Amino acid sequence: MELFWILLFSVFHRYVQTQGVYAPANAQIVHSGQTCVVKEDNISERIYTIREGDTLVLQCLVKGHPRPQVRWTKTAGSASDKFQETSIFNETLRIPNIQRVQGGRYYCKAENGVGVAAIKSIRVDVQYLDKPVLTVHQTVGDVRGNYYQEKTVFLRCTVNSNPPARFIWKRGNKPIEQSKDNGVDIYEPLYTQGETKVLKLKNLRPQDFANYTCQVSVRNVCDISDSSVTFRLTNTT
Repeated sequence: MELFWILLFSVFHRYVQTQGVYAPANAQIVHSGQTCVVKEDNISERIYTIREGDTLVLQCLVKGHPRPQVRWTKTAGSASDKFQETSIFNETLRIPNIQRVQGGRYYCKAENGVGVAAIKSIRVDVQYLDKPVLTVHQTVGDVRGNYYQEKTVFLRCTVNSNPPARFIWKRGNKPIEQSKDNGVDIYEPLYTQGETKVLKLKNLRPQDFANYTCQVSVRNVCDISDSSVTFRLTNTT
C-alpha cells in the first residue's frame, strides 16, 4: 500500500512539473519610454508625466498560469468625459508623438480564467505650452466735457497650457510691476477660454508707447521652454 502512494505521488509530481500549477493573473504597469517624472498621488495611483510629442511606452508585466491575456483600455482625464474607444490586446502599449487629448487614465487588464482578472491603472498627464495670442482693444472717453479725451488700451494675452502658465508682462525689456506703476492694471478676466491675462494701460502717457511682450512659462516642466509674443504700441494704434 505504501508503495502505491509513493508511485502515485511520483506520477503527480511529474505531472505538475510538466503542466504547471494553475495560478490567477497578476499584473504590474511599468514605463520604458520617454517621461518627465513618474510619481504616486495621494490615493496611491501612479502618475506618468510626459511632454506632448514624445513617445509613450507602457508595459503590463503579467504572471499567472495559463499565461494571462492582456487588454489595455483608456478613460479620459475627467470623470465627466465619455469612455474612449482605445482598446489594445498587447502587453506593450506604445503611442508615438502623443497629443494632449491622449492624456487620461490607462488600464491594464490581465485575465487567464483562473480567479478574478487583475486590473492596474496609471494616469498619463501630457504637458504642453502653446504660443500665446495677443489681441488689442481700446476705449476712448470724454473727460471734463470735450476738453480732452482719455484713451485706454487693453492688451489681452491668451494661452493654452498644462500645467497652468505663469504670465509676465514687459515694457521693452523690463517686467511691468503693477505696484510700482499706477498707470497700469494687470488682471485675469472672467469667463474666458484658456488662460488669459489682461494688461490695462490707463489714460495713455508718452512712455506707454513702446513694445509690449507677453511671456508665458510653465517653469521649465518637462524642459518646455518659455514662449512669448510682442506688440508695438504707437500713437497711431
